[in-house]
Amino acid sequence: MDTTQSNQVNEAPFWASWIGILAIIFGIFLTAVHGTEVLSHVVYAPDTAAVHDIPIDCKEDELDEEGISLEECRLMGTTVKNVILSSPDWFRSFYIGLTTLGTIVAVFSVFIGIALVDYRSWIIKPAILTFGALLAIDVTAFLAVVNTGPLLRAMYLGDILLWALIHLIMTAALMAGYHQSENS
Repeated sequence: MDTTQSNQVNEAPFWASWIGILAIIFGIFLTAVHGTEVLSHVVYAPDTAAVHDIPIDCKEDELDEEGISLEECRLMGTTVKNVILSSPDWFRSFYIGLTTLGTIVAVFSVFIGIALVDYRSWIIKPAILTFGALLAIDVTAFLAVVNTGPLLRAMYLGDILLWALIHLIMTAALMAGYHQSENS
């Protein structure tokens, strides 16, 4: 066995694998969350039938297929109308852009997680930057949603704060791990 090659292999710290696993799981989930937000705000266009009080076409066969009642169908239409009417003019395009950026960074965080599991010492700084970027997106989303109406705040603030906490913890854990690896 070549001892010079085995000495060059980095010993993977225990924390890196766990943070990597969490980064993969949260990254996949956050990609889905942001992707769904992009899609919903693209669909919830300001000049749709929901805003013009056009009756919602809840077909009996579709209700049966989805397993929902006529009242639930009407409530979904009202929810769409509430989102559209309670959104300031700037919010829709801003939030589409922000959640698109969030989707891209979330996908990137999955690859960061993979690199942490298969530890490479150079990955710590890009991982800190990635989770710091996700935290910055959360803070920006928080500030945007706070400046909307009460319906959007009720819909979004809880999730935004939860993701901000997750990204703050991930960033802090990576910074602590980086500090530990620099001092050893």
